[in-house]
Amino acid sequence: MLATAWCFFFCLSDVFANESTSVETNETSVSQDAELPEMAAISDVQTKKDTFFGFLEPIIEQANLRIQAERAWLKVIETDLRNDRALAAWQHSLLEKLGNDYKVDEPVGSRAYFAELFLRVDVLPASLVLAQAANESAWGTSRFAVDGNNLFGQWCFTKGCGLVPSGRDSDESHEVRVFDSVTESVNSYFRNINTHRQYHSLRTIRSELRYLGQALDSETLAWGLEGYSIRGEHYIRELIAMIRYNRLDEFDQPAFYASRAIEVRRQ
Repeated sequence: MLATAWCFFFCLSDVFANESTSVETNETSVSQDAELPEMAAISDVQTKKDTFFGFLEPIIEQANLRIQAERAWLKVIETDLRNDRALAAWQHSLLEKLGNDYKVDEPVGSRAYFAELFLRVDVLPASLVLAQAANESAWGTSRFAVDGNNLFGQWCFTKGCGLVPSGRDSDESHEVRVFDSVTESVNSYFRNINTHRQYHSLRTIRSELRYLGQALDSETLAWGLEGYSIRGEHYIRELIAMIRYNRLDEFDQPAFYASRAIEVRRQ
């Protein structure tokens, strides 16, 4: 697990630098250039697993912190609008940018807009992300992981955007996306899960768990990933088995996902 360190200030994208709202947490940041360890060189199975999870978990946690910060800011803005407080120009611009980032088509500031954003701007349990990363990248040893920092098998469809799969049919054009860093791969994965229509089911399950005041359980959420693989239900059961066998739920922090200590402060 990522050790708690001295406080640092977490900014929403690049627009909070000189604005009146800041988001503060008590975690340390992770290097954006952290390189994937040479997993193929590790022969001991348990050491390989520990190395993989230990490397990836802090990157996942930082992605969740960023999303939690976005969600906290959204709650403040929604409250302001409900209380008929006018938004500053920069607040409206950021609200619109967030909607664009999360591919929300509703009118900016409308109830439907916030409803869809809250459905999408939310965290994922580390256990689920770790299981998918291990499954999709063969514990960080696949060609796509080693040569492209791609731990989740994400595709792209522009010629030259990635690595061509060896078994790709002649009438297909997809490539496996290349990322500059593992951090970029993780952030792209989160955005994919939180925006793509294939995973609307997962987002709905997550929202229902929120409504019921329950923890975001990775095994429950996994059932919303049927569209991630052509193996469908077999893929989901495999992920759940990995979560259980490797006790990945130990990486989850219920207090974090339910009510992380993030303070949105007006200065």
